[in-house]
Amino acid sequence: MMQFNSIAFLIAFAVFLVIYAFCPERWRRYLMLAGSVAFVAVNSWQAALFALLFAAVNYVLGFCVSRTAFRKPALACAAAVNVIALVTFKQLGVPMLGLSYYLFSFIAYLADVARGTIEAETDPIRFASFTFFFPKYIQGPIARYGELSGQLDRPKYSLANVQLGLTYFILGFAMKILLSDKLSVMWSNGYYSLARIGYDAISTKLAWLGAVDTSLQIFIDWQAYTFMAMGIAGTLGYKLPQNFNYPYIARTVSDYYRRWHMTLTRWFTDYVYIPLGGSREGLLRTILNVLLVWLLTSVWHGSGLAPKYLFWGVAFAAAVLVDPVWNRRINGRSLETDPEGRPTLASRLVGHIWLVLLIPVTVVVLWKPAPGLNFILWGMTVGVCAVIERLWRTFVVNRFQIGKRLENQGVIGKVWKVFVSILAHIWVLIPIIVSWVMFTIRDLDDLALYLSRLFPASGKSAGMDPNDFATFWKSVGPAIIAGVILCFPLPETIIRRVGKSKIGSWVLSVLLAALFWYSVYVLTQKGSDPMGYAAF
Repeated sequence: MMQFNSIAFLIAFAVFLVIYAFCPERWRRYLMLAGSVAFVAVNSWQAALFALLFAAVNYVLGFCVSRTAFRKPALACAAAVNVIALVTFKQLGVPMLGLSYYLFSFIAYLADVARGTIEAETDPIRFASFTFFFPKYIQGPIARYGELSGQLDRPKYSLANVQLGLTYFILGFAMKILLSDKLSVMWSNGYYSLARIGYDAISTKLAWLGAVDTSLQIFIDWQAYTFMAMGIAGTLGYKLPQNFNYPYIARTVSDYYRRWHMTLTRWFTDYVYIPLGGSREGLLRTILNVLLVWLLTSVWHGSGLAPKYLFWGVAFAAAVLVDPVWNRRINGRSLETDPEGRPTLASRLVGHIWLVLLIPVTVVVLWKPAPGLNFILWGMTVGVCAVIERLWRTFVVNRFQIGKRLENQGVIGKVWKVFVSILAHIWVLIPIIVSWVMFTIRDLDDLALYLSRLFPASGKSAGMDPNDFATFWKSVGPAIIAGVILCFPLPETIIRRVGKSKIGSWVLSVLLAALFWYSVYVLTQKGSDPMGYAAF
C-alpha cells in the first residue's frame, strides 16, 4: 500500500506537487481529482470502483432528499443505504480502503442537506473530488461537505501555504518513522515484544510501561497521520479540520474524547447523540444516549464483529428510540403513585420497560464472548467513565457545590483547586491508559492476564525476569519521553514563534530538512509499519 510513510509516496507526491505548481489555476480542480483517483486506484483498484459507485449513489440520494417534502423519512432511507453497506463489508471481513470514512462523510452530507444547512451538490466533478480527496481518504479526518466543497474550486495555493504545509508534513512524517514505529516494538511479533515473553511472565512495572507505550503509540501514530494529511492538503491550498487537540492534557474523560479524533466525536455528537435527545431528556436518557454512542463507536472500530454484538447495538438503539414514545403514552394513563403523588419505582420501571429488557439481552450477548468483544469493552469502559463524570457533576458539583464552598475559604480553597486539578488529570490518565490496553489486546484470555499484571493480587508472576523493565526501558524509554513531550503543544508553539523572524525561519527550515532526510534514511533502512487506523 502506498501510504504517506513510504518512499513511493514521497516520490509521487514530489512530482505531483511540481506539476500542480505549474498547472493553470482553472485546471487544478481537475488535476486534483485525477491525482486523487490515481492515488486510490494504485492502492486498490477495487476501492476506487466502490468509492465511485457510492459517490454516484449518494450524489443521486442528495437530490432525492432535497426535493422531497418528507425529508426525515427520505434521510433515514438514504442513510440506511450507507449503514447497510458499511455493516456488510465489516461482517464479511473485507477490508475496503477508506470506506467507513467517506461513508460517514456521505451520511453527514445527506443529513445537512435534509436540515437545509447546505444545498444538494449539482456539480459531479466537485462531489467526486470530495469523495476521492486523497489527503483525507485513507484515515480521515471526516470532513463535512460544507467544510471542503467551497475550497475545491479555488484552493488557496501560495508559497507561504506550501512552506507551512511541508512543516506539518515533515513533523508528522518524523513522528511516524522515528517515534510511532519505535514504540510499536513492544507490541509487535518480534523478538523484543511482550507477546514473546508472555503476559503472565511480566512484572507489574513492565505491564504499566507497556500500557503507557501503547497509549502513546496509538496517539502518535494517528497524530502523525493527521499532521501529514493537513500538511499535504496545505501545500495544495486546502485546509482540513483539526482532528486532535492534545487529548492527554484533558481534565475529564469526556473532554479527552472531545480532543481525540475530533471529527469522529463531532460526527457521533451531531448525527447520533443530539438527534436521540442529547442531554435534554433527563438524566436517564442522557446516560443511555452516552452509552449508545460509545457502543456504536466500539462497533465502528471492530472489523468483522460477531453478529450478536451488532444485534446488541441494534437492540440498544431501538430501545432508546422507542422508550420516550412508550414512556409518554404510559405517563398519559393513571399510574400507581406514592403519598406525595409521584410515580412509584414499579411504575417507572413499567414506563421504561424497553430499557429494562436490555439487561437480560446484555447478559446473553456477553455470556459467551466472541471475536470483537475487546472493542466493546474498550468503548463501554470509556462510556461508563463519561457517565460517572455526568453523575458527579449532577449530584456532587451542582447539588452540593463543594468546590464553590471551599474555593471561598482562602488557603484551603487554593489547596483544594490544586488537589482537584491533579486528581482530575490522574482520573483521566489511568482509565484511558487501561482502556487502550483493552483496545490493543484482542484475545480475552490474554487481556485478563495483562490486567492481572497491571493490578496484581499477589506477589510476582511466574518466570518473571527481575530486570525486564530495565531491559525494555533501554529500548523504548527515549521514545516514550519524546512521546510524552509531544502530548503537550510545545513543538507547535516553538515552530510558530521561531518562524516569525527571518533568521528563525531559516534555522527552522534547516532543522526540518535535516529531520526529514534523517527520517528518510531510517525509513530506507528499517521500513515503516502501516498506519493503524487505516483498518477501520
